[in-house]
Amino acid sequence: MAGKKITKQQVKLYMKHKEDENITQGICAAKSGFSERSARTIDKGLHHTQTLYEPRSYKTRKSPIDEIWDTDLEPMLQANPDLQPTTLLIYLRRTYLDGDKPIYTDSCLRTLQRKVSKWKAINAKPKDIMIPQKHFPGEQGLSDFTHMKDIGITINAKPLGHMLYCFRLIYSKYSYAKVILSGESFQALSEGLQEALFNIGGSPKEHRSDSLSAAYKNDKHIPVEDLTDNYKQLCFHYNMKPTRNNKGKSHENGSVESSHGHIKNRIHQELILRGSKDFISLDEYEQWIYEVMKNFNHANSKNFNVEKSYLQKLPKHKSVDYEIKSIKISSLSIITIKHMKYSVPSSLQGHTITLHISQKDITGYLGAVEVFSFERKYIKDSPSKFVIDYRHIIHSLVRKPRAFKSCVYKEQLLPNQDYIDIWNYIDKSESCDVASKTILRILKLSCDYNCLDKLASICLDKISKSEAIKVEELEGIFNTSNPKLPSKVSVQHSLDNYDKLIVNAGDCHASI
Repeated sequence: MAGKKITKQQVKLYMKHKEDENITQGICAAKSGFSERSARTIDKGLHHTQTLYEPRSYKTRKSPIDEIWDTDLEPMLQANPDLQPTTLLIYLRRTYLDGDKPIYTDSCLRTLQRKVSKWKAINAKPKDIMIPQKHFPGEQGLSDFTHMKDIGITINAKPLGHMLYCFRLIYSKYSYAKVILSGESFQALSEGLQEALFNIGGSPKEHRSDSLSAAYKNDKHIPVEDLTDNYKQLCFHYNMKPTRNNKGKSHENGSVESSHGHIKNRIHQELILRGSKDFISLDEYEQWIYEVMKNFNHANSKNFNVEKSYLQKLPKHKSVDYEIKSIKISSLSIITIKHMKYSVPSSLQGHTITLHISQKDITGYLGAVEVFSFERKYIKDSPSKFVIDYRHIIHSLVRKPRAFKSCVYKEQLLPNQDYIDIWNYIDKSESCDVASKTILRILKLSCDYNCLDKLASICLDKISKSEAIKVEELEGIFNTSNPKLPSKVSVQHSLDNYDKLIVNAGDCHASI
């Protein structure tokens, strides 16, 4: 049709119709949708659809940058290829002026960006590229840690400072994540790695990470010679060859690094569906992470089922996933671990205790006997460096009541907010010495009879009635093995009996 360009598809259709010898050139052209004159041009091979496309070698309009590109800008780029278009524009605005006004304005920026981009594509140094790798099932597993501060998780409205340990099988991309409170420590690596291996049911032939201080001393170039003893023993226990990427080259661990973004995005989306970033407890949050990862791995289940048969058999027992430390208990009955001070039973003074320190718990052994165990705290999340269990020291402190008033861990000695309120009430209503003796005897009573909550309830009831808190009365309530004496004992006889004795005595004297 007139006014419309003939397409290559129409030309192909015309050439197909020409294969039929019974159809004339005019009919073939009509069936193809153009004139017979165009058909003759096509037959001569002169039609525009039959010529090769040549890119335009001229500009549709002149740019003001062209005048100074060869003389000013290109030599600057050759001298320093890191120059950016915005920097070059600043140079032009300062150098080329028409009176007080710059000749080259922001309207030139897009032209500069296009010309600099083209120049760098042709003349700049080669760039790093991603090299695709071929992976084999059961060959390699990867470990790394990622921070979760930007996610904003809270436990009972309190921010949870933590990381995620991430393990990934490189072939199937099956991933495992664990909440870490202690930073990139060996305990965190050991706990996370062993949980991951037992979760997937086998171990790969090689374990790869970046230069974690928990695994490498980072003072030698040969990885095998740079291993820490604990990490070497851990890998040997699971028959895995330890390897690492080059120092400072975290992208070489790309298979697990790239998964961080996917995992954190999945967690963020799941939190939106959940409607809250706050959890009741750490256990609830850890279980929620487990379920998120379970759903995350669903897409890789097919490849994981293939890889499972190539994994090595696990040993019957886990390797050590805690730090072992020996410490002698001083007369303070306090031990210090990573800047945090914990109370221990005072009966252990002078004994050397073996500590098993994991990222969640600290357990003490006297020989082979467990003598205490408590939750581990971290200085970054704790309002105080003291973690005190009043039951450990109350029997000693009750004999030294004046020491309580100026004790450095007085606030931490009181077990909860109820007892803080009780102490404040007693401190205001009694003298210094009496108040200290009273609160310590109350705490000892709670320890001796395991009545912490019930005792606090009775004291708070008296406070609400503005009554005095009498320790003797409280001890009488809970000390059932030593019952109270009767409140009144009647020992007075009738006086009539004594009068009769006097009368009888007179008769006796008269007869004498």
